[in-house]
Amino acid sequence: MRVTELCGKLTVLITTCFLGITKVQAGLLDNTFDIGSGADGLIEQALQAPDGKVLVCGNFTTFNGINRGYVARLNNDGSVDQSFFAHPGYWVRHVALQPDGKIVIGGYFANVEGEPRNLIARLNPDGSLDPSFNPGSGADIIIAGGVDGNMTPFVFWQEVQPDGRIIITGNFRQYNGQPAMGIARLNPDGSRDTTFQIGQGFDSWGRFIKILPNDQILVSGWFTSYDGHNANRLVRINSDGSQDTGFNPFYGDRTAIYTVAVAPDGKYITAGDSLNLDDLFKRNIEKVNLDGSVDESWVGTSSDKTESLLMQPDGSVIAAGFFALLDGQSRQSLGRFNPDGTLDPNFVVNADNFIWHIAPAGSDKILISGGFTSIDGASRRSVARLNVPGGAIGPPPPPAPVMMDPRLSRGQFAVTVTTVQGRTYSLQAKAPNDSSWAILQTITASGESEVFVDTPTSPRLYRIQAK
Repeated sequence: MRVTELCGKLTVLITTCFLGITKVQAGLLDNTFDIGSGADGLIEQALQAPDGKVLVCGNFTTFNGINRGYVARLNNDGSVDQSFFAHPGYWVRHVALQPDGKIVIGGYFANVEGEPRNLIARLNPDGSLDPSFNPGSGADIIIAGGVDGNMTPFVFWQEVQPDGRIIITGNFRQYNGQPAMGIARLNPDGSRDTTFQIGQGFDSWGRFIKILPNDQILVSGWFTSYDGHNANRLVRINSDGSQDTGFNPFYGDRTAIYTVAVAPDGKYITAGDSLNLDDLFKRNIEKVNLDGSVDESWVGTSSDKTESLLMQPDGSVIAAGFFALLDGQSRQSLGRFNPDGTLDPNFVVNADNFIWHIAPAGSDKILISGGFTSIDGASRRSVARLNVPGGAIGPPPPPAPVMMDPRLSRGQFAVTVTTVQGRTYSLQAKAPNDSSWAILQTITASGESEVFVDTPTSPRLYRIQAK
């Protein structure tokens, strides 16, 4: 989120770091999250907001018998939040929350509240259309038809950067009438960020985005090239849109990477689907090194499509998808791997159909969503919350730092930050054209306001990062 700009040279940014989930006992259905009859269709994503309410999106028109088309918000107990009512014209595939509570939605829709919003829009916290976000003609024109013959373009995923800009990917060739093959970065007002130079972009769909701590961007999907260069299903992109050519994974033909999780050692767990005839990516899940080569020491396997991953700080990873087996053992759509890829025998939760997405839900719970109708034999249509006993997920992520009076005066930059006791805060800076941030000052907060000061010798961008 951009906070302020001084002298045209100094920008202050806010970044928070998600702390993730630690290793736990078996997940259990949370019966305090009662969704009633649930959704009348697929829920692709469930996402918990900082206030504990839950956003759900997908291809549904009612939730628990109440008219809520394609996106809804639930209270912490699973009931429909009657104060939230959005009106997208069709299927919403993904939602992303901004720090100010606004919600970026992407999918198949062409309008919101009857206003043209082609595949991408932003909602106010009450679900109403945010008119200050105007994508023009939006995203359109498919790159390639789906395996089911679907010829409709869509936005599959969007992520909000710490500076408020938004990266989108999916099956589209244009954004607001200009070439944007499968990827674009948008300014906070919905206009295209022309400083993000993607060149020729992707030769097929993008599916997933992960913004890395150094501001690089991982994008996965069905593509085999980016800007005319080899990029087989997964690419690492620099903050200016150029490809990081030091990262060269190869998953082969008839494969797709659906999701990526970053392990504590910085390497990537990648998951998806493989029908490859040369036994490439045959496990449907692999760990790769920072150069893209396969880390053969990680031994995990999945029997079928693996759609979503949730990393834990110890390197264990929860996986969800269409599978019936993990590491050759029965796991119905959900399971957990130990840090070496062996199966955790204590994490067993059975779904009667596929799980599409996993998300954290506070300090000791997770949300799952997909095409299931029951969890462990109990009725749960398309969304459920699971307990993870023992304080397993750890403390919730710190709130975004509250920055007060950032200023540049007589050559000195100073900013006051309201902190949370015990959290680590760092002042970071970089030159405007640099891709990496340098840490200037780090403190462990006492819970009082803290002042960060720097005397720059040349123009710099600044941000505060909390962990």
